[in-house]
Amino acid sequence: MRAAMLAHHAAQHPAIARALIAALLLSLLGANLWAWVSLLRAEQIQAVARLQLETDALARQIEARFSHQTSSLQRLASRWPLHHRQGDLWRQDVELLLGDFENFQAIEWLDADYRMRWIEPLTGNEQVVGFAYSPEHPNYPLLEDSRLSGQPRLSSSFTLQQGGKGLAYYIPLYRQADQPHSFDGFLLGIFRVEVLISDLLSDLLQTHLSVDFKDGSGVLFSHQGSDQRIPDWSVDSSVRLGDNTGFSLTAYPSQRLLRSTRTSLPLLVLISGTLASLSLCYALWLALINTQRWDALSRSNRALQSEIVRRQSIEESLQHNQARLKLILDMTDHSHDALFIIGLNPQELVYLNRTCWHALGYTEEQLRAVLAIAPADIMPDFEQWATDLQRLVTRRGSAIFQQQVRHREGHVLPLEISVRHLARYGRDYLICVGRNNTEQLKIAARLKRLSHLDGLTGLYNRRYFDQTLASEWRRLRRENTPLGLLMLDVDYFKRFNDQLGHQAGDDALRQVADALRNSLQREGDSACRYGGEEFAVILPGADMTQCLRVAEHLHQAIKRLEIAHPDSPEQHLTISIGSASLIPAEGWEPKELISLADEALYQAKAEGRNRTCQAQLADHDIS
Repeated sequence: MRAAMLAHHAAQHPAIARALIAALLLSLLGANLWAWVSLLRAEQIQAVARLQLETDALARQIEARFSHQTSSLQRLASRWPLHHRQGDLWRQDVELLLGDFENFQAIEWLDADYRMRWIEPLTGNEQVVGFAYSPEHPNYPLLEDSRLSGQPRLSSSFTLQQGGKGLAYYIPLYRQADQPHSFDGFLLGIFRVEVLISDLLSDLLQTHLSVDFKDGSGVLFSHQGSDQRIPDWSVDSSVRLGDNTGFSLTAYPSQRLLRSTRTSLPLLVLISGTLASLSLCYALWLALINTQRWDALSRSNRALQSEIVRRQSIEESLQHNQARLKLILDMTDHSHDALFIIGLNPQELVYLNRTCWHALGYTEEQLRAVLAIAPADIMPDFEQWATDLQRLVTRRGSAIFQQQVRHREGHVLPLEISVRHLARYGRDYLICVGRNNTEQLKIAARLKRLSHLDGLTGLYNRRYFDQTLASEWRRLRRENTPLGLLMLDVDYFKRFNDQLGHQAGDDALRQVADALRNSLQREGDSACRYGGEEFAVILPGADMTQCLRVAEHLHQAIKRLEIAHPDSPEQHLTISIGSASLIPAEGWEPKELISLADEALYQAKAEGRNRTCQAQLADHDIS
């Protein structure tokens, strides 16, 4: 009746009706334009977010690589009490380090007067022989700060004596470990900026990413990806190298990134919205004209015709909707995924497809009965899940949950459940789709295990070593039980590679790794590749006697390999072992156990190799 009154009123005042239709058309077109602009802005925000995630991940990987390199320098510096009287031993260890990392310009020793004493390699660095830092040098304040604090420092970029831009990493040295009064100068790692950054970024960049590496002085390194760089905007991520936070990574979007975040949805919304607006207003315009024409007819005839049309429309719509509903129900019953709908206020299970009960070994009536009485029998974590669903309803969003459900026979199945909130006719619903993702979980677990293995030897890698040593340290500290550690190094391995080639060296490392793995008998013992030709064996619960017994087994296992080494006094491959064992105590850290085993290893090498030396706790201040 109200619609008829409005139509009658519009027919009597056509000018006002036309003005209202025009105003409605302008409003709808403005809303369509606003939606189009908003969708374009959302796509750009998505592109910025994706590029920021990639840039942050790249920055963290650069920091991790540089940290690994500086850790090797710090390990070299920790051996200074052994090196300061033995220049040849220092140079030998430096050569090993230079072989592992090819981006050093030089590794140097400054004495306590900041004068250059030792430098490796000499070739290409003759300009700095005898060089002394003066107070006018840009890095002099950094040297003073490092000496006073006792902490390593990384400089900003500066001009090298050899020419070009460089970075210097200063590590204070002490003749007696951790004794400031025995300061004996600095160990320097000198890097040529373009070589260092190019090496750090060498295999981390995806082919389409374009980045600039900067510090306070400007761009230090620029990489152009395979795709065209878009200079309109960029994202920045800070990079911390050592203790220096003055570096940053700037990434620029590429055509590939923009294509991956752009869709035809904004244009489709604009076109479809405009067409819908025009159609609606045109329909109103036609309705106005028709109303003007129909107004001349009798009200009884108009009411009768309107009722006939309305009833036919409802009947056709009802038949169509019933057919569609039957088709949907038939299709969902044959889906591999479990589909169920939860109605809220009051809470009830509105719908279950056949997969829900069939996959759990029930009939539909049995499953509904169990869920009504004891839902925790089907889903052990039901109460927590119900709380999470309530939060989902509050924010009216969607989420994916990983849950476990119990089969009627008792075994548990993993279920990934996708939940979406839906409001219809004043009531809230949760549309839930569940899928058995057992295989995906198995694959994820396998990938996690593979991430802890060294690619060459098949032993655990350095990351696994660090995590396991820290974990065992905490566990054994609670149990007041010793933790044993063996540090192993293949003797004269550089000579072996030089004589027989790197392929033979890789094969020898694999044989040594197999021998280590097969020699460990106790559960919990683990052999790891520590780096290069150096290995580590973690022995939870082992005191020094047990550590030495395992070390002797390892010597015998390597001897049985009978790997010929023409440049070794023994004429076959041997290993040197440093053994240490501690009962973890409050205030101690795993690095102190590593330091003990490492110094024992160097003692074994200094005494002639092919032997085991045990750490002497009395020589160390562990606090």
